[in-house]
Amino acid sequence: MIKLRAWEFLALAESRGHRTFEAQAAATGLGIGTIHRLRTGQPASASAVAAICSTYGVRFEDVFVIDEAQLPETAVAA
Repeated sequence: MIKLRAWEFLALAESRGHRTFEAQAAATGLGIGTIHRLRTGQPASASAVAAICSTYGVRFEDVFVIDEAQLPETAVAA
């Protein structure tokens, strides 16, 4: 699962004057809800990754991380 590195993203966005969800959404072309979900640790889609990397001129690893998906406990016990 791909996750936004929230602190790194916020520092980058704020350095461009994009301090609010609204400003970040307008800059990237993503919805405010999408920005909120990404900033709170929800998985990022390929289009969200592309929009953020393109808008801010950064590489994937600058603001995203690949996190292992959590398996349900029933799958772990099996």
